[in-house]
This record gives sequence, structure tokens and C-alpha cells, in this order.
Amino acid sequence: MKIKQLTLLDEQSLNEIQQNKYVVIQVHALKSNSVEAVTRQAFVWLPPKEMKVKGELFDDFLGNHYVGCKILKKKPCSESGNQIPVFKLNTTIQDYLLKQLKPVLETLDQKRRNYYAN
Repeated sequence: MKIKQLTLLDEQSLNEIQQNKYVVIQVHALKSNSVEAVTRQAFVWLPPKEMKVKGELFDDFLGNHYVGCKILKKKPCSESGNQIPVFKLNTTIQDYLLKQLKPVLETLDQKRRNYYAN
């Protein structure tokens, strides 16, 4: 942020922003509702209270989804190279997959009820 933009923030917001830091993490790509086996490196800007990445859902600027594995503490953060810039979403992988599977589960439940009704 530029200095003029920082002066618009109140003191509490400014302190929260200054405590956040870029962290290099390991992620799996989420393609067509399945998790790929290949891991990739990504970097994300996280506050110190939210340093848990395992099972969390991340998104890049192109709309691709990733599932967090672990934090790589000894890796430096760099935009060049093979690290993908991502940001954290509010949902976990369990919530995302449950939302995707809900119509399938409802269809199976309806077919089971119809089968036993006859």
C-alpha cells in the first residue's frame, strides 16, 4: 500500500496489516472436484492468528482452486519462479465438497426411498 492509502486506515487496522506476512505453502490443485496428487508451491498473505493451511481452500487470480497441505517455513517467498500467488477463501475443502456432492446425495436418497416404497 502507498503511504497516502495507509494514512486513511485507523490505528487498529494498520496494526493488523503490519502483523500479516507472506508465507510459502504447499498446495494440491483442485480440478473437476478432485484433488490432484501433484503438489505445488504457493505464497499467501496470512495474519498470525490464521496460520493453519491444511484442508483450507485457496484461490488464485485465474479462479483456480487449491487445497492447502502445509507451511514451508524455510522457503523464501518469491513471485518469480514456480510459486503461485493465492489468497485464502472462507470455506474448507470439506464444506466445498459437501456443497458439490449435495445434489448427488439427494438423488441417491430419493432413488433409495422409491426402491423401498415399491
